Amino acid sequence: MRKVTAEERELFLAALSGRLPVRTVRAAIKAVAKKAAEQAPSKAKPTIVNGKRQASDDEVLLFLEAIGLRPRPAIIPAAPKAPPPKPHPKLAAKPTGLDGATKKKLEKGEIAPAAKLDLHGMTEAAAHGTLITFLTAAHRRGDRLVLIVTGKGEAGRGVLKQMVPRWLDEAPMAKLIADKRWAHKRHGGEGALYVYLRKPARG
Repeated sequence: MRKVTAEERELFLAALSGRLPVRTVRAAIKAVAKKAAEQAPSKAKPTIVNGKRQASDDEVLLFLEAIGLRPRPAIIPAAPKAPPPKPHPKLAAKPTGLDGATKKKLEKGEIAPAAKLDLHGMTEAAAHGTLITFLTAAHRRGDRLVLIVTGKGEAGRGVLKQMVPRWLDEAPMAKLIADKRWAHKRHGGEGALYVYLRKPARG
């Protein structure tokens, strides 16, 4: 590591004590700025004048920055990383009321829903009431497979996408349902639910 010369130490102390003439500092800043604009900072060996080493442009800039006469370069903070998309809600693992053949057909999207309910644009309260009415009517008609469209929402975190699976596990809808699962992509994928209804009781 190079030792600081007596001249450099005196210059630093003079600047801190206020004895360094302002015009000298301004002249040094202008000279360095002009030279930096004309060519890149030199990587050559230090200049020797009268047997004494002369400070390089980089050292002058560093010195001016240290005494507060050259503003430090602004540090732009890195943009915060966006949180990873929240995974779609998992459906509750419950015993299914489907036989193997029906389950495979649902997984392949080979069964066409008998009815469809689109909840897009509804409030939670309106969607909940509409869902109960729709499923009750479909069950009474004897429909087996119905499609409930919730939409995916922003980054897969739509309110209805989160809430509808929960409502289906609650009264009075839970007793009507044999199985529920995210739809095949041909019927909306993870923006829609297959709801397979139980057979209505014969009265």
